[in-house]
Amino acid sequence: MTTYHDPPDRPAWVDEVDNPYLHGIYTPTIHETTSHDLEVVEGEIPAGLCGAYLRNGPNPVHRPSNDYHWFDGDGMVHGVYFRDGRASYRNRLVRTTGLADEERAGGAVLPGMMGPYDLEQPAPYIKDTANTDILLHNGQLLATWYVAGEVYRLDPLTLDDRGRENWGGALRTNVSAHPKVDARTGELLYFSYGDEAPYMRYGVVSKDGKLRHEIPVELPGPRLPHDLTFTENYTILHDFPLFHHVDELQKTRHRILRFHRDMPSRFAVVPRHGQPEEIRWFEFEAGYVLHMVNAWEDGDWIVMDGCYQPDPTGTRRSDDGVLAGMLGYFRMRSYLKRWRMNLVTGECREEALDDLNVEFPLPDTARYGQRTRYSYHQYLPLPDDLHTLEFHALVRYDHEDGSCQRFDYGPGISGNESPFAPAPNADSEDEGWVLSLVCDKQSFESQCWIFDAREIARGPVARLRLPARVPAGFHAHWVSGESIWASA
Repeated sequence: MTTYHDPPDRPAWVDEVDNPYLHGIYTPTIHETTSHDLEVVEGEIPAGLCGAYLRNGPNPVHRPSNDYHWFDGDGMVHGVYFRDGRASYRNRLVRTTGLADEERAGGAVLPGMMGPYDLEQPAPYIKDTANTDILLHNGQLLATWYVAGEVYRLDPLTLDDRGRENWGGALRTNVSAHPKVDARTGELLYFSYGDEAPYMRYGVVSKDGKLRHEIPVELPGPRLPHDLTFTENYTILHDFPLFHHVDELQKTRHRILRFHRDMPSRFAVVPRHGQPEEIRWFEFEAGYVLHMVNAWEDGDWIVMDGCYQPDPTGTRRSDDGVLAGMLGYFRMRSYLKRWRMNLVTGECREEALDDLNVEFPLPDTARYGQRTRYSYHQYLPLPDDLHTLEFHALVRYDHEDGSCQRFDYGPGISGNESPFAPAPNADSEDEGWVLSLVCDKQSFESQCWIFDAREIARGPVARLRLPARVPAGFHAHWVSGESIWASA
């Protein structure tokens, strides 16, 4: 078995499993913690910073029953709350149905992403962990899952369980990992997908939590879309040539993804509350996009920026063994790209905006659907230098002049997705702060770093020591103090 450098606060079963995504900075924590008055080890908390940095990620409670995939860990949300120049921290598991079943059984019940799946049993045949994204809608925090699943509600202030969200019982499908909220209307936009026709559905939930609109979106077969974007009037959905075949799934009991280089990437442009016959498809170069930055309307054009992978199968090594598929997938090559779609002529244009290996992009999410100038990304080591996925630097892009700023976290330091927190009464789009949680691979100390959004390259203006270790994870969200304490 491989020798790992692990933190002392780890589940005992971890020592028995040879998988890099269960060791080091990925090691699950065994504690739910609440702590007030965090220690500021450098700088000062900006006086105007009021709200919460929230981050979701995998934290397996029980030993996996099969080969572990990083997406399999039970969801755990970490929150750093800021108010009146002080900060507090708490973390809580997302109390999913799958976790409850395992707690009753005393161990793993369903397999994870890598199978094999028991297709004879009623759905779900794979554990839904709600470990991927976290967002606020209608006064509730919503935790979602990578492969589209159930939506779980959490209290924005305490992170306590508020049960599953089904929007008044109207929801009949699963929900994608990255639903988006339009801050102007309060509407939540989502899609679902699966192995049966029409393979995708698209829906709109009102600001007060009512499911107002849902339509089928016809696809040629099962697909693996992950994100969506929207403009003032349209929603953009994805059909990429990376997918599995149902007959192969039935035969092998594994979902085997294949990249079809001879097929185009397609984007569906749907009027916000449109019907299936109003959907328009635009075709581009083959590839894949995990995460888009934003989209907006510019005259007759829709403009969309995102992180494009020319080959989503990643880089595999001869010594990866049974984990080759997962390890290779996370050795990704991804760069910032722009797509343009003309709604009058049908013309398509695409161009690379940079060649830096970046992912997990965030603009000011309150400006989703409007033209945005700035976004904040995580720099990934190049695939040849990467064993597991780590975030080594924070990168700020200017989407108008093409420039970028970069701050390297430092040797042995890995960061997390970094949302933008606007300053009170800000006069410009980048007036505010960007936050990240970082972990030291040697000491396993976790900190929260606060950056001036205009001067990323100068490094953090404040560093706060966290009372608990935060394992590497997925997506983060900034929630304003007004939203948090108004819902308390």
